[in-house]
Amino acid sequence: MCQRVEFPMPSNSFSFSLANRQWDLLADGVHHNLFIFDKDLMELDEKERVLSRVLPSIHHVNDTTMVIAYTRGPLLFLFNFHPTESYEGYRVGVEEAGEYQLILNTDEITYGGQGLVKDHQYLRKTISKRVDGLRSCLEVTLPSRTAQVYKLTRILRI
Repeated sequence: MCQRVEFPMPSNSFSFSLANRQWDLLADGVHHNLFIFDKDLMELDEKERVLSRVLPSIHHVNDTTMVIAYTRGPLLFLFNFHPTESYEGYRVGVEEAGEYQLILNTDEITYGGQGLVKDHQYLRKTISKRVDGLRSCLEVTLPSRTAQVYKLTRILRI
């Protein structure tokens, strides 16, 4: 038997009391992984104040590779929307030369990912190469259908 999930909307006068929370779905692997990811995403916002920072600066959009990158404060957000292609050594421009720490990676096993990005790849140092109109770049492993968030942890003067 399928239960109906009701969300607050005009047809129910935006009633939260009618919203059915199906916590039993968390026993399912996929839903449990999404719950953990959502929790970690909310913690990231609390810690880094992502939503209260200046608007994002989108500087990398590649229709062929289906990759988008933008910065928001000291954070670099990378999205690989390609359904099948993963990229090793993918280059994306950054404004600040330095060291970037991977602080959120949707490919982690915890979130139901494949775990293709290894521990030694979580800290990346920029390369002095002009990419995306910026004088430095990061080379990253970017699995298909994933998102990553890097944080600038140390600025290097060139």
